[in-house]
Amino acid sequence: MPASQEAAQQAICVPWDKLLSWVQRQMASEMQTGRPVVLSRLQLEAVSHLVSFNEEPDVSDKDYVSLLLQSTQASRLSAPVFSNPEPVSMPVDGHFEPRWQCICTIESVGQFPRLGFGMSATQPAPRFQSKKNAKQFAAKQALEFLAQAPGPMQAAPLVLDKRPLPPSPQTKSSRPKWAPTPAPAPGPVHLLAASSIPPPPSAARANYPPEPVINTWSKKPSIFEQVALSTGRLGIDSPVYRVEPDPAGGNLFCGRPVFKNGGHVPFNLGFVSGVEGEAQAKRRVAEEVLAWAEGELRRRHDIFKSLWGEATLQGTSERG
Repeated sequence: MPASQEAAQQAICVPWDKLLSWVQRQMASEMQTGRPVVLSRLQLEAVSHLVSFNEEPDVSDKDYVSLLLQSTQASRLSAPVFSNPEPVSMPVDGHFEPRWQCICTIESVGQFPRLGFGMSATQPAPRFQSKKNAKQFAAKQALEFLAQAPGPMQAAPLVLDKRPLPPSPQTKSSRPKWAPTPAPAPGPVHLLAASSIPPPPSAARANYPPEPVINTWSKKPSIFEQVALSTGRLGIDSPVYRVEPDPAGGNLFCGRPVFKNGGHVPFNLGFVSGVEGEAQAKRRVAEEVLAWAEGELRRRHDIFKSLWGEATLQGTSERG
């Protein structure tokens, strides 16, 4: 056998310890700065030979765009608007290829994909080879959000009734013109539906500013969004909540979370039964998952600190 062939067949020892150390330094830098590490084009191409940068979900089972149009019409919402940002060149098997995303916007609801619906804190929304599949994926996330939203989406917005009583003639004449208008005396604040407030006469309408509308979509993250955030930080996809009637009968339900890549998730995590009401069962599942995810994050953080310590993190920051 020629010497060249014999040399080619000899096993080459890969310096795994050095490779692992390099990966750990990049991870430590990202944890320290909160931003992705910038790699060269050659480095990205090399990594793409080993792992995939993007996983395209299968959206060929249903026509999600048509289903979303039917859902918004039934809920008396504005029609969804789809837009395609410019494609991003991503490393795929050692070379770069364009990949697409689609943004679905529903007025008064928001944009999709969004946190907990198609993306997480550590996992961005996937990109697709075709615009059609990207559009279907965005519509699917909007559908899932509308299905989980509490209450009817077309309900009248809530307003705060804070209109003060008109000032008496004595009060108006006793106050100098240059004095600032005194604040109205504190009184009970009533939460009313917009449709339940009778329209004031046209003469009095100009005396009051427009009623403030409470934006029900700007509240703190829901329990499901918190789950998506915590599981995303663990590198786990946000679960699908499977809720079914409990065998005990009545208005009782049982439920459990379903993960696509939850290999390290406890087998019986989030399983509940005998819960009254389907929505309450789903919430109980989310609470169980959130409690476990937050505990797992604390455990991993403690392990990371014990292995690396503050000195290692500071050294990594200086090298960066």
